[in-house]
Amino acid sequence: MTVWGVDLPPAAIAGFLSAFIALAAVMLVWLQWRERQFRKDDVLKWSNEVIRQLQTLYLVTSLGERSFDAKTTKALLRDIAIDTSVLVEQGRLFFRNAGDPEHGKDKYPAYRGYRPELLDPIVIAHQIACEWGDAGADARLRMTVVAEDGVKRFVSLAQTEVGRSRTVSRETARGGKGFSLAEMMRALDEPRLKALSDSQRQS
Repeated sequence: MTVWGVDLPPAAIAGFLSAFIALAAVMLVWLQWRERQFRKDDVLKWSNEVIRQLQTLYLVTSLGERSFDAKTTKALLRDIAIDTSVLVEQGRLFFRNAGDPEHGKDKYPAYRGYRPELLDPIVIAHQIACEWGDAGADARLRMTVVAEDGVKRFVSLAQTEVGRSRTVSRETARGGKGFSLAEMMRALDEPRLKALSDSQRQS
């Protein structure tokens, strides 16, 4: 075979073809990896925003009047209600409904079937934010517990989607001691506390 005036033996042509196929395969693998990485990054950003909303809801409901006045609480809950509604719809871009031939068959395609479990805590958080203002004491107590469970449930599910399978450092892979605030406070040495107290009085 002659290419650009040069006679190429069959072995050379086969070598070129093999190299081209190998290069194409490498490019395909790289493009697939890049697409997966972009998706993972997008899901991670979305998950972080969901966690911020769910944790804020839990803090608002659990701390209550001890930390937030009525006006601040109302404003925070309003923002959470709006943001969680948006986050649910954004989540549908990443996680499709579980198919079912009957459930929601008259709805738009993205809403047919059953929504992913990962979106459930966000929907519940939206409902809590909307209903908190008119809820009685017992209902608020129950909502607070549900809000706490919702954060933990979402983080656990999201971790399987975007969390690292292993850590870079052995140090960060080690299990923690599980100390509470009270235990950490008791463990402080008195000279250090006295030095801080003296410094604050002098400032």
